[in-house]
Amino acid sequence: MTPEHLASLIGEIEQTDPPDFDRLAIDAEGARRLMAAHLCELDHRLAEAGLGSEERLEMMAAIAAHTMVENMLLQLARLRRGGSEVEFRTWMKRHGMG
Repeated sequence: MTPEHLASLIGEIEQTDPPDFDRLAIDAEGARRLMAAHLCELDHRLAEAGLGSEERLEMMAAIAAHTMVENMLLQLARLRRGGSEVEFRTWMKRHGMG
């Protein structure tokens, strides 16, 4: 796993669900590179701590699931501020949750 390959995979995922960088000081490519480097560093540290590939995969899956929960809560708060319960249900269905 390299940061470059991981950033490329993130870009492929974002084609179907692009993030909104409207008023941020970082662009999509910069955000991908930052997160890819962070996850690769985390994987390296876990390996140095003696975790095998299966244990590291489980840890990465747990991190991804935690991040998805946080993302869902942020999306829900954003949609509630917009006053659209229907929009949230559409978002849930788009992500296979409804």
